[in-house]
Amino acid sequence: MNAREYWKVIRRKWPVMVACAAAAAIVMFFVTPAEPPPVERVTSYDATATLVVNSVASQDAAPVSLDRIALYITTGEVPQRAAEQVGYTEDPALLASRVTVMTNPSAQSLTLTTSGSDGERAAAIANAFADQAVQFFSTPQPGVGSASLAVLQKATPIPVIASGGFSIPPSRTFRTVMAGLLGLLIGFGLALVLHQVDSRLRTRDEVYEALRMPVIAEVTRLPRAQREHSRILAADEPHGTYADGYRTARAAIMHTASRLLPEDQVDPTLDSDGRMTRSAKVVLITSASASEGKTTSIANLASTFAETGQSVLVLDADLRSPDLHLRFDVPQGAGISDFLYDPAATRLESLARPTSVPGVRIITAGTQLAHPASLATRMGTLIEEARMIADVILVDAAPLLAASDVFDLLPIVDTVVFVVRSGRLTENAAHRASELLGRFHVPVAGAILLGVPRPRSYGYGYGYGDATEDPAATTKRAHLKKRRRREMDVAPPATRRVTTQEGDSWNSEVDSAEATYPTRASRTTRRRDLSAARSRVEADAPFDPYDGYRPERDRP
Repeated sequence: MNAREYWKVIRRKWPVMVACAAAAAIVMFFVTPAEPPPVERVTSYDATATLVVNSVASQDAAPVSLDRIALYITTGEVPQRAAEQVGYTEDPALLASRVTVMTNPSAQSLTLTTSGSDGERAAAIANAFADQAVQFFSTPQPGVGSASLAVLQKATPIPVIASGGFSIPPSRTFRTVMAGLLGLLIGFGLALVLHQVDSRLRTRDEVYEALRMPVIAEVTRLPRAQREHSRILAADEPHGTYADGYRTARAAIMHTASRLLPEDQVDPTLDSDGRMTRSAKVVLITSASASEGKTTSIANLASTFAETGQSVLVLDADLRSPDLHLRFDVPQGAGISDFLYDPAATRLESLARPTSVPGVRIITAGTQLAHPASLATRMGTLIEEARMIADVILVDAAPLLAASDVFDLLPIVDTVVFVVRSGRLTENAAHRASELLGRFHVPVAGAILLGVPRPRSYGYGYGYGDATEDPAATTKRAHLKKRRRREMDVAPPATRRVTTQEGDSWNSEVDSAEATYPTRASRTTRRRDLSAARSRVEADAPFDPYDGYRPERDRP
């Protein structure tokens, strides 16, 4: 992987990396204490016994040799006695090798040192050698004269603390930052694994980079209740966001010049920028693999083209899996395969049957589908004849990577529209499809991305008189109703007043009622009191209380 691919992984999987870093930092912050206790690692124990040498002063006595005494302690009879004292059953020489005897001539002393993981055992060995040395030299020995030994200090276990190594930082903030960085590295490794395991394309940028073609339209994801295979929502619900997505694709196909995908070899007969000079009349719709929404897109595109007043002809050229007729509620019958077997026997226009969508006709796959691959090579005559009977021809072809039939159709169509379902197409499959289209020098209008999340921007549900499907508009209306209701409770509208002379009594009753309920009055009680006042006035002097006044609806 190069640097660009690593950057792509970071851009796609950054939530995973951030989540790992945050989790590591939070765990470190709450699990470890604010001030960690000092860590002491005991690797072994040392035990040292100290002996002093006593000698009788005499002119004829030779000087005491401390090295000779050390030799007697580590060899011969002293190690045997010490082994018996501590219960050592192996060779006493092995036990003596664990004891180190250091001499100090100036102080006339010896130190017996031993080490081990068990402190009590090491102290017992050192003390055993010291005691047996004292007993052994209680009688004069050759080469040491009249020297005698005495224990100056018994051996005690002293732990050996290891220095250096890893230690916990004392600052909690520093530990948290270091844990976050470590979690970030772990998250990056996890992102690489996820990228290799799951390389499906989900967003517009990912599809654009992988296919190297523009995304001309994005179609929103349908709720589960509306995912019915028999419905064409562009015709049944023309004011919805779903239909708007296909209208965007229709506009791109009609008004955008198709381009060839970039490849190493470019046809010299084309313009330098690869533009097609004629408008796209025959549009082939395909996908990389099955279940991408190709058939659904053709049905909805046909409906949007028919809205413009053009005659639309749909060809079910997916001879391996023909199911487009089910979408238009047309029974299977004589169609493309029957025409290709004997073009002279049947006129193509007689095979075109009307559908449930006004202005759209369909030619089904037909009844003779035993050899679909061989039939696809004869489609040139059919396409040329279809140009004479409709303004727009939409061709439903087999998936690009699933069958070879589509490659026989590519040279005879005007443009290609690629259908991609979000989260279905992998990056490797997209690269392969783009490479094939580029090799065949096919003019491509772009890709339609299906199943994108529903947008929350302004404009959807506006201008069609049907904004009930927009959650943002519904929430806004609810807030406005609540606000108006609150304003009416705080400052109720002014009561209607009359301007006729007979209405003086009515106006006085209105003033009395408004004085009784100036603010935050119950509207129900207020209306009841005003209705009773009006009844009393009408009983005394009947008149039209609505004569000569206009209601004040917007009281500040």
